[in-house]
Amino acid sequence: MENILKIIDLLEKSIKDDPSDTLTAGEIIKDWYDKKVDEYRQTIENANTWLADYQAKISSENNISNLKIKYTWISWYFIEIPKSQVDKIPDYFIFKQSLVWASRYVTLELKEFEQRFLEAQNSKASREYELFLEIRAEILENFSDIKNISDTTTNIDFLSTLSQVAYDNNYTKPEITSSYDLEIVAWRHPVIEKWISDFISNDLFLDKNHFVHIITWPNMWWKSTFLRQNALIILMAHIWSFVPAKFAKIPLTDKIFSRVWASDNLFLWQSTFMVEMQEVANILNNSTSHSFVIIDEVWRGTSTYDGMSLAWAILRENHDHIKAKTLFATHYHELIDESKILKWAKNFSVAVWENDENLVFLRKVISGWIKKSFGLEVARIAGIWESTLKEAREMLKNLEQKHNKPFATQLFADEPKIEYIEKESEVENILKNIDVNNLTPIEALNKIFEMKKKI
Repeated sequence: MENILKIIDLLEKSIKDDPSDTLTAGEIIKDWYDKKVDEYRQTIENANTWLADYQAKISSENNISNLKIKYTWISWYFIEIPKSQVDKIPDYFIFKQSLVWASRYVTLELKEFEQRFLEAQNSKASREYELFLEIRAEILENFSDIKNISDTTTNIDFLSTLSQVAYDNNYTKPEITSSYDLEIVAWRHPVIEKWISDFISNDLFLDKNHFVHIITWPNMWWKSTFLRQNALIILMAHIWSFVPAKFAKIPLTDKIFSRVWASDNLFLWQSTFMVEMQEVANILNNSTSHSFVIIDEVWRGTSTYDGMSLAWAILRENHDHIKAKTLFATHYHELIDESKILKWAKNFSVAVWENDENLVFLRKVISGWIKKSFGLEVARIAGIWESTLKEAREMLKNLEQKHNKPFATQLFADEPKIEYIEKESEVENILKNIDVNNLTPIEALNKIFEMKKKI
């Protein structure tokens, strides 16, 4: 550590806090570190003052009022005197050049200054670079000590920061395993939960029996959040971080692939769909059974049937051959029926509550599927005019009738139907005790979930 302290002291004394970006241009070394650099710097900084004083001196001594000291790249420094006052020129002025309106002269004192000034300009930068190389060489002699201390400090900073974040946000220590199964209970998004106080948590379980989750839900922003936060939690676990969940068992994962969002690449003449297909090709070519994959709508920008065909083929390739743990979000509800032949796939959806007038996305992922995209409802929430939506509903009804599909299919679940018995229940007691006037929307949703569990 003694050598490191010497290096620190050397750097503090020698190198400027804001050095020049170009090492060979000077302005690297601090004042008072090197005598030669200080002399060069002082000569350069005082040049204008010296020239002004010298001009005033020789002008006064010789009573030449229009005497000027000038500089050009060709002639360097010289004294310029109008032709009308050449009779006042002293003997020690040395003739240099004659012009129509003036004559130019030099003096030994001016030449000495010029030599000092040009030497300072030419030598200061090279002297500073020479000193820089000496300092660098001394640092390199202690490189191993510096590297060891730097690595140790970096690890301490990294781990202490992760610890502080985990403590402040109530994170859980994940269990890293060599098994295949992935289990995360009540996870949250580490960034979004900082901005939303009522963030709704979810669970995720993937094993060899069900390593592909096909997820159908409304096309709203929260879908991407669900996909990304699972990948993010796996990544956090692999950098030694605690994770935002009540419990997490994370298998060692070789790669994480994300096909969630893309835009066109105008420079390469590539459409959005082409960019998405390239990303999917990368996933299929490089993922393994130890990878984690999130895929969201890779078939946008193409027609219904070839898009659906691509979706199915991509899903089937991963399911049958690659076997990567996958969250596969889609709006192609036809895949639900097709997926019944996929042994290791399972359907999930986001819980949706609706009646004739209202639609609420509960942000809770449940087992089962929805056979409705809610596209018109999302458009209504976004502010599309009712007259436009009315036209869209008529067109949708005609199209679905033409293809022999029901117009308003509702939520389907994997679980068997439950027969309800009319009798006094805990649910009725809960309803009787609810203070509707003081109930917030999120509290209402929580009550619904509570009553649903009791049913």
